[in-house]
Amino acid sequence: MSTQFSRNLKALMDNKKMNPTELSRLSGIAQPTVFKILKGQIKSPSIATAEALAQALQATLPQLIYSADLPKEADPVAGFRKVPLISWIQAGSLTPIEKLDDFDKWYLCPVNISEYGYALKVRGESMEPYFYEGDIVFIDPEACADPGKIVAAVDDGSVEPEATLKKLVKDGADYYLKALNPDWPGPKFIPFTGTMRIAGVAVGKYVEL
Repeated sequence: MSTQFSRNLKALMDNKKMNPTELSRLSGIAQPTVFKILKGQIKSPSIATAEALAQALQATLPQLIYSADLPKEADPVAGFRKVPLISWIQAGSLTPIEKLDDFDKWYLCPVNISEYGYALKVRGESMEPYFYEGDIVFIDPEACADPGKIVAAVDDGSVEPEATLKKLVKDGADYYLKALNPDWPGPKFIPFTGTMRIAGVAVGKYVEL
């Protein structure tokens, strides 16, 4: 079944009178991958693949992801900001993200995210089935951490503070960090103490194939 991405890709290829073989050659994306995307067998290509296809078609990512009819200068969301992939220890640091350097990997966030947003790679199984190990989660340190939100929380009282991904819940006047995996052998609820803080709110995720 065709997907929005594949439909937009076909429309942009038709506009350029470009066939899959030529698109593969210009983009550097393997021809079987191009065919799978066009058939809808690959519904969410990686950001690197999408960027390569867009460049080959002289198009933009919004045109590929949202609508091929968008003008080239259109920006349908305030997102599409490239954010750095940082470590859980860096997320637990009080060092502002803009002062951290030597980032090896960046991700294009497809949703609204503030200037200081960043990405984390999910570890462990405590948040399954919503987040699996290896998923990329986008964290916005300026988003409002309301109860019910998935947050990156840090305990500054620990020897080496680092962030953990949990759901923020409220019971009366008390707050807790909740693991969403019903089979998680560890504690399901962690009291949110006075030494803890929110390092950001999860605003989206990206799954690498």
